[in-house]
Amino acid sequence: MRWRAGLPRACLLALLCGCGTIAGQAMAQTARQATAAAFDLGAVIDVRRSDPAGLRVLAVTPGAAAERAGLRAGDRLQSINGQALAGVARPAEALSRALAAGNGGLDVELVRGGQPIRITGTADPRRAPAGTRCGKVVGTIEGLPASSDVRALDITQIEGRSVPLPGGQRHAVPAGTRAIITRERVPQPATRPLSSYQSKAFVLDVEPDTIYYVGAKPVAGAGWVPFVWQSLKEACP
Repeated sequence: MRWRAGLPRACLLALLCGCGTIAGQAMAQTARQATAAAFDLGAVIDVRRSDPAGLRVLAVTPGAAAERAGLRAGDRLQSINGQALAGVARPAEALSRALAAGNGGLDVELVRGGQPIRITGTADPRRAPAGTRCGKVVGTIEGLPASSDVRALDITQIEGRSVPLPGGQRHAVPAGTRAIITRERVPQPATRPLSSYQSKAFVLDVEPDTIYYVGAKPVAGAGWVPFVWQSLKEACP
């Protein structure tokens, strides 16, 4: 089992590249959510609302099309395959059309650090369901001693797909390398605006028939990072 959080790989996560807090269960979708086409970008894109600065890349799945093409967390997508994405009225639909327009190709115009960049690549064929080869992930600290400094968190996105809240639920995840977005646990009722609760991403190498218990570890200067504090064998599904 391997897990990675706060890695120095700029094209991976960079803890959302300082993109700030992400509120709500529907904070982002990947191209996998947004498109009915047969191709997959392999990135978590924020399509909650129109943004004249471009659609923000929240995370990139290792080894997937977006990473191979050079896309990084924090990039602002201006267009894909000639289809505009900045300031569009329905970002999810626009992203779907853009991916479909390339018929497997990727021609991406983006802004990174204020500089326009153009990258090209090839989208991945959309994966078929992984059948029974899956693991599970759960955001909980149950079972840890009261003296532990590990904090509870919620898992809000797995490979760009929103997952049910509240936390503490077991989520089946196809085996393989997966991008997961977590958020510090929101008490019920919330004691402050949801937008003030910080979200962070990490990458988990999911092995079949294994459950991963995820918590938040305090880190000086970074607030906290998500990490796997325990993994056990458990049949899936």
